[in-house]
Amino acid sequence: MKRLLVLLTLVGVACSTPVSYEGYNYTLSIDGRLDTTSDGLYELTLNPSDNSIQTIHRVTGQLLNNGEEPYPPQPVSWESSHEWILSDTAYSVVRRTINVLGEWVVVDTINVAGFSGETVPTINGYSISGTGGEINTVIAPITEMRGDTMTVRASYKELTEYIEIILK
Repeated sequence: MKRLLVLLTLVGVACSTPVSYEGYNYTLSIDGRLDTTSDGLYELTLNPSDNSIQTIHRVTGQLLNNGEEPYPPQPVSWESSHEWILSDTAYSVVRRTINVLGEWVVVDTINVAGFSGETVPTINGYSISGTGGEINTVIAPITEMRGDTMTVRASYKELTEYIEIILK
């Protein structure tokens, strides 16, 4: 018994042409949850802070089978056109505890090195359809990507759909 998922991510909230297999009729809508340009591209304003160079944003959608939530829940894979290379070579892990006076006290600090050159994806790679067929992923572009257009691809088996997000 095979279930097939149609992923649509072209522009805004849209529905793809249903795909039918032996009584299953899957449709997918996807929403970048952002304002769009006159060309239908989403726009995400990157918001750098002192705490992080990443901007966290949720992309959502809905997977339905014959107009209803699929059962069992179905897996969706996600990819983006962007990734970045970690340049930090060290970080510290600080362990703390609360003393008898209710104050934080540093117990131990461990310095870790060796992650320079590691590739960091800008998207969570997998999700599972949930209540009402809702699907979600999170993107996290970095400030150096400002001015780029990120393509987000969702796939299930041989079906693939896209949305594009301008990083402002």
